Amino acid sequence: MSYQEEREQLLKIVQQAYKVDLIRMSAGNISTRIENDLVAITPSGIEYRHMKAEDISIIDLEGNLIEGLKPSSETPMHTAIYRNVPRAKSVCHTHSIYGMVFAMLQEDIPVMNVELMVCGAPIPVAPWAALGTAKAGEVTVKIYLSRPELSVILLRQHGLVAIGNSLDQAFIKAYNAETGLETYYKSRLLGTPQPFTREQINEIKESYGL
Repeated sequence: MSYQEEREQLLKIVQQAYKVDLIRMSAGNISTRIENDLVAITPSGIEYRHMKAEDISIIDLEGNLIEGLKPSSETPMHTAIYRNVPRAKSVCHTHSIYGMVFAMLQEDIPVMNVELMVCGAPIPVAPWAALGTAKAGEVTVKIYLSRPELSVILLRQHGLVAIGNSLDQAFIKAYNAETGLETYYKSRLLGTPQPFTREQINEIKESYGL
């Protein structure tokens, strides 16, 4: 099977993420579950501006290649999430600037604005795990299982990973997180921003029907 439709859907999200600087060159990776316990994932080492739908890798939940090019080096993290976190239908892992900045600061991100709140803030920074290893999946899965409301995690000295129940949702969560982190960073340059109080959070949830 060619899985052309699934590949084209993934490529569309890749192009959107590339346009807004969530992913750059070949840094970062995006994947989504498809039928028969398979996963479509961006390939390794292909610059996003040159990527074609047929380049996208089709793998099983153990990371074995079924079709396409060699899958992303972060395949072990993606497949670990899919095997262990049922609510994750798609994964968007970015090397976006502000995600990387706060991942290097190694401090959890408070509920500073609505963008971070809808990502499940406070957003934790995962323990260190080398890029492209099974351990990166293990530390990520452990946090997602302990925080069912959480959709975004920072990977220590690495980047950001967002999950969603669709490609669109995973992309939007990653975008919201990056926007929230950027504004938090800039507000810290100008002063001492204050996180939402519990009362304010409850007011927002009531207003939005969350």
